[in-house]
Amino acid sequence: MGLRDRVGDARRAASAGLDKGREAAGAGLDKGRDAANAGREKAASLDKEAVQSAGRNAVATARQADDWVLNQLKSVRPPALPLAETWKLSIGGIVAAHPKAPRLTGRLLAPLDRLGAIEIGPDEIGFDGDTVAWGKVTEIRTRSLAELAVGAVWDFAIDDLRTRLPPVPGRKWAVTKVLQVLLAMTVDLEEQIEAAEEEDAPQHVACEIVHRGRIQRNKQSTTGLFSALALCTLPQVGEALAAAAAERGVPVVPAEPYKHVSANERVLKVRRQREALAAQAHELESAEDEEA
Repeated sequence: MGLRDRVGDARRAASAGLDKGREAAGAGLDKGRDAANAGREKAASLDKEAVQSAGRNAVATARQADDWVLNQLKSVRPPALPLAETWKLSIGGIVAAHPKAPRLTGRLLAPLDRLGAIEIGPDEIGFDGDTVAWGKVTEIRTRSLAELAVGAVWDFAIDDLRTRLPPVPGRKWAVTKVLQVLLAMTVDLEEQIEAAEEEDAPQHVACEIVHRGRIQRNKQSTTGLFSALALCTLPQVGEALAAAAAERGVPVVPAEPYKHVSANERVLKVRRQREALAAQAHELESAEDEEA
């Protein structure tokens, strides 16, 4: 065999070796990629399980606090008609009625009326600290539970609670209880929406007040998160509001509907909000335990 042949054989052998090397490297790279992907999937699965577990723990913790919230709400009596005095329900008032509420809590929570209160009186009506004389009210508008589930009432931030309350001992406790109240009513709303899908006529809630402004233009007062949830959980309050309006010749009409969303989207929206509230309440409770 000549030198040229031997060189050719060497080149072919080297090329074959290089090809095998490439194949081996490619196989190794594929295995590495597969292992990395499997690792990422496992990590994502563990993260998802951890998040779901945290969510379940948060909801379980919040549900343990539901009893006092629901008992408090069940004890709420609707306005007596005809109206002789102002009837009021506020998130601060509910928290102040907690059996372990510190003294003077009611006064400290008064600023929360701007975030959650319903007032129905012989002379005025209002939501969240914004009252209007009956003589200026032109109509009361209603929305279905499904509409409230996807409305702007969820534009709520826990920082709003903190900034409303003075920096005194017990503020974190009060904020935690506020979140528990909202959570209990959100769970109730979620259950009502699921039940409403099986009914022909969904429940409507009086949640918007249209009234004349200073220059005769119509203005609108709408419920915030607490007020909307309270009217859903306590339909007798909304019924009394509508009856009081009727007594004064104020029409009660359906509001212009929001864009249509599916039943699944409505339930999912409320469920996400419920999980977010539960997580915030659980986080605050854990922080309290660490500080204790």
